Amino acid sequence: MKAHTVRAFTKVDLAIVVATVGMLAVWAAFVLPRMWPTRPRASRINCVSKLKSIGLGFRMWSNDHGERFPWQVAAADGGTKEFAGFPIAALHFIIVSNEFNSPKILTCASDTNKFRTNGWEGPLQPNLSYFAGLNADEKDPASILSGDRNVSTNSSMFAGLLTVENAEDVQWTKDIHHHAGNIGLADGSVHQSASKGLRNVFKTAFEKATNKTIRPGDTFIEPIRLVLP
Repeated sequence: MKAHTVRAFTKVDLAIVVATVGMLAVWAAFVLPRMWPTRPRASRINCVSKLKSIGLGFRMWSNDHGERFPWQVAAADGGTKEFAGFPIAALHFIIVSNEFNSPKILTCASDTNKFRTNGWEGPLQPNLSYFAGLNADEKDPASILSGDRNVSTNSSMFAGLLTVENAEDVQWTKDIHHHAGNIGLADGSVHQSASKGLRNVFKTAFEKATNKTIRPGDTFIEPIRLVLP
């Protein structure tokens, strides 16, 4: 009867196994996340998409109203100008509702305190995750149109009218996107940023509005006003 030879596990075999496991670990750590993004990253991308749809809706509405956004148009002409001082963001979104495919685009998936709805019936404010920028103007592409509601001038969430007089004061809170957020401009673009990038967006908006270079500590006669849900 022929005997079978059993080969021992050599150091070379061990080195090959260790190298293979190491390569798999590197692939799992760096390649796999790029192929299948984590939920927070996917949520941010989804939020950007919604803000682009919101920006498109506002701009389509503007095209039918003399290149003006709702807060620049009198109520008699279908706008919200007389209500721009009210702390109710939903007013400006409801006026533009015919330009939105669905009210679902007004709720961020990461905003766990807001609830998506399929219809426009009932109050919109509890379903709204985004602010309206009351200084936004079609003629100023860098003006701030909309963005995540976790924007603040301190570390706390805020609802109502937020007045920003200094770009250095603005920041994202820890809520929703964890000290980050998304902001849409009047030209339809949407920017993802941490607080430093957010301050740069506001600084640029101030500079374009005043036609001057803004330096740290500068305040303005015409602040940027946001209305947050």
